[in-house]
Amino acid sequence: MTRTADVVVIGGGVTGVSLAFHLTGLGVERVRVLERRFLAAGGTGRSVGIIRQLYPTPETSAMVLRSLRVFQRFGETVGGEAGYVGCGALIGVSPAMRPKLEATLGVQRALGIRAELLEPEDVARVEPRIDPEGLGAVLYEPESGYGDPTAVTLGYADAARRGGAVIEQGAEVVAIHQASGRVTGVTIAGGERVDAPVVVNAAGLWSPAVARLAGVELPIVIGRHPVFVVERDPGFGAPHLVYLDLAGGSYARPETGNLTLTGSLTDDEAEHPMDPELLGSDASFEEASAILERTGRALPRLAEARYRRGYAGAFDITPDWMPILDESPVRGFYIAAGMSGHGFKLAPAVGELMAARIAGTTPPVSLSPFALGRFKATAVAGTFVASYLR
Repeated sequence: MTRTADVVVIGGGVTGVSLAFHLTGLGVERVRVLERRFLAAGGTGRSVGIIRQLYPTPETSAMVLRSLRVFQRFGETVGGEAGYVGCGALIGVSPAMRPKLEATLGVQRALGIRAELLEPEDVARVEPRIDPEGLGAVLYEPESGYGDPTAVTLGYADAARRGGAVIEQGAEVVAIHQASGRVTGVTIAGGERVDAPVVVNAAGLWSPAVARLAGVELPIVIGRHPVFVVERDPGFGAPHLVYLDLAGGSYARPETGNLTLTGSLTDDEAEHPMDPELLGSDASFEEASAILERTGRALPRLAEARYRRGYAGAFDITPDWMPILDESPVRGFYIAAGMSGHGFKLAPAVGELMAARIAGTTPPVSLSPFALGRFKATAVAGTFVASYLR
């Protein structure tokens, strides 16, 4: 059996369904999303959902601001619940990082991002439980916070369906067809074929494998990112703000039920490649100990928290820790992958910009910095911290 579509989107994570929603909004009538398991089954469902606005370029800063406005009004603009909690976010940097932070802050403010530079001794007026020792400055983003990646995915999926998109779960793409250098469609496990002039690889952790079906190699490493859950003691008080300690190398994100999610902010992920099929597998307490020690130094009251569990999250990482948002050398085969840990917070904008590119309209933010060819032109290298400051 063969069906037809105008656009096939491979991947039912937050990127794929955001793209489907925006394509239908631009009048693309036959959009089909193919998800091999179920919606948000991949990296989206294991994301900690932090939304911070400190990015190193005007383009990424504009994208995260556009995305934040969607999260803040998700019920109105998309429908459903984003689970967005605008508790505020603090980003601590070392003295050596401070000059870059000050320069980046100027770019942010020019774009309309609300942010304030705090001296270490002044951070107590916003979050008194942070230890300022070793910090050179702290950036305060009062509108930042966290959201629910799975809820956002389901909201976008429902809205895309209302716009006419078809979303198939349990539909694994096993072949991508092309003729004369152009994509012509895909085959789903079981033999069903979907013919389409446009196919988008939004498969996240599985995007390198999907790209190889079209003969395209992506410079993406699937890096392991363990996440640990601790329970704050009853005397902790109100939930803490989101805290990203770039100086000390850890983050802490509050969760309901008196819980906190924490993990590393070092550059280790690209050095620890992981089979994406191991996503969600257990991470041991022994593995957690070094991270929990760092978190306890950053927020000393969390040193008394009770360890609950750990699991293996993962990032699809490019050499410069920035996404690939581009058409591949195979015409009509687009890439929206390599999110490098930014996928959830940028998903509304990524869907909007890629839909514009595919539909032939001008994206509101330039996609030039995210071209696949940037890795061939020069030796591009970066670190996770460089995705905040350069």
